[in-house]
Amino acid sequence: MHEGVRNRLCIAAGMLALPFYLALILVLGALEPGYSHLTMTMSALGGVPGARGMAFNIGVAATGALIIAFAMGLRRRLPPGWPTQVGTICLVVGGAGFIGAALFHCNPGCVNVLKAPTFVGRAHMIMALAGGMFSAFAPFFFWASMRGDDRWRSFAAPTLMAGILANLPGGVFWITIATGHRLYAIEGLIQRLGFIFVLIWIALAATRLSQYARHNTENSPSNVA
Repeated sequence: MHEGVRNRLCIAAGMLALPFYLALILVLGALEPGYSHLTMTMSALGGVPGARGMAFNIGVAATGALIIAFAMGLRRRLPPGWPTQVGTICLVVGGAGFIGAALFHCNPGCVNVLKAPTFVGRAHMIMALAGGMFSAFAPFFFWASMRGDDRWRSFAAPTLMAGILANLPGGVFWITIATGHRLYAIEGLIQRLGFIFVLIWIALAATRLSQYARHNTENSPSNVA
């Protein structure tokens, strides 16, 4: 595949991930009677019987695939070195985690996850944890890579902030579940915030990639008078 086509696909994947996922949870959440984004986890939408649950799980897997596609394209535009490589691995593992969480999804009411754990339920928890944790860690490594590059230095601070913001709610969410001190009144909101901050950062990074691609095109030999 031509390099320019790969770049455009990477940029499109990064820009699409956030609005696609927001539309997914908002539309399907609105269609589910009694569903609350404030108190209920996103996984509960995957346990809805029938087409709506299937649509959610397919959508989560598609979001994971978009994250992986973006990660591979971002890697080619950052300085080579271990921070870029580790950041890319984290983002790819995070995307794969969401694909796995969709494959091993909740049953109705997510009974197989917490109330009566099964193999599928445990696999869902592990995959969801990997998806959230690794994707939230990725910005720290990309920050380490960006801060030493003139092209990316101005984006390093927002990248570091994204990592901090993504890990705070994610840490609270999993710690409260592991210790049994669950914040039921706002558990759904806490879970969403961690992942949404990652997707916001991905959208911003994709926008920066688009700006670089446009600048390179405008200054290519074929466009110079």
